[in-house]
Amino acid sequence: PRFAGIADELIEFLRGAELIAHNAAFDVGFLNAELARLPNGPSVRDLAIVTDTLAMARERYPGQRNSLDALCKRLGVDNGHRNLHGALLDAELL
Repeated sequence: PRFAGIADELIEFLRGAELIAHNAAFDVGFLNAELARLPNGPSVRDLAIVTDTLAMARERYPGQRNSLDALCKRLGVDNGHRNLHGALLDAELL
């Protein structure tokens, strides 16, 4: 479906939620661009708390690689089944 067709449902899903994402600025930027096309569209941060695990990793491991793959290796998370970038698998690993 087109974004406008699911926007109300997404807004209700996000309202009061905590959105956790690795490199959240990237994802939130896309969502905000779509929300801005709606009449009186809110921003993601108006709806939800946004937690960026990349920012957290950079704070905890400054100067090191902090990609999701690098964090999996550093923290002992098995990501051997991750051949391609995919939202559902990345969320599971995160």
